[in-house]
Amino acid sequence: MDLNYSAVQPVEVGGVLCPRLRLKEVYAVYTGQFRRWFAITAPTSLLSAATLLLADRKIREIYRSFPVTQITQHSADLAAAGVVRYGSFLISWFFGCFALAAVATVANRLNRSENEDVWISDSFQRARECFRSLFLLAFVTFGVYLVGMAAVGFVIFAFARLVGWAHFARFNYAASLLGVVIIASIVSWFGMAIPLILAEDIATWAALKKSLKLSNGYEFFLSLLVCESLIGSYAAFYAVRYGLALLFPIQLQYATWYGWLVNLVTILASAAVQPPMFIGFSLLAAEELPDSSSLPRSQQSAHVD
Repeated sequence: MDLNYSAVQPVEVGGVLCPRLRLKEVYAVYTGQFRRWFAITAPTSLLSAATLLLADRKIREIYRSFPVTQITQHSADLAAAGVVRYGSFLISWFFGCFALAAVATVANRLNRSENEDVWISDSFQRARECFRSLFLLAFVTFGVYLVGMAAVGFVIFAFARLVGWAHFARFNYAASLLGVVIIASIVSWFGMAIPLILAEDIATWAALKKSLKLSNGYEFFLSLLVCESLIGSYAAFYAVRYGLALLFPIQLQYATWYGWLVNLVTILASAAVQPPMFIGFSLLAAEELPDSSSLPRSQQSAHVD
């Protein structure tokens, strides 16, 4: 299958790349091969959701194993519950990194063989080859995100004490969401590390440093990608929840299978809106690749065979 990507040349305004045109380029690639991107993010999203669900069940079992009044006497169980909780978060984060690697493989044409006529359907091949580096990078970036969120929590707590919880309570959710956006935007500065690892086979720390350098001047663009992902996920959640409620009679909505259906469709809908952020990371990293003339941003039309 040949796909001609729209050749969008970035336009600089006062020496700064226009984010609107950059996003237009990202969405041209996204809509051009939507089914392929969805085929990448859907399995990883389902595995991530399954991991979080199993972890939640295990944590509930741990807390049910002792009375609430004896919670101070079961520090080992509490520690185990914390390990399970944050371990599941780390695995879920890794699945996201794995999906990014697969998207970068396709977007930057890293799975090309010597014979350009050969169709390569396994988008995860390069990701599996770099499994160790991907896991290390996921561990580092997840740690950065946790430290950042801890700092946000400390600031919110200090500010709430300063003005009084009664006055701050109604702004708590908005402040927390803003904190997530800020920290996720900072972590996105390392988003190009995975495409760089796959393309250049460099060490994880070198890729992180190179990604941080590459993000200089593109912070607003990366923040837009993060906001798109968060807003898209929220929109998908509410669209599915209220959309299915309109399709199914009220009597069926109390059935057990209906809850599972809502969760499944929500996960798939969320998976459908994640690729633009990954594509943006991939195209930005492609600027550093030696064979960048064949990528979507060049004057030529790129072909994915």
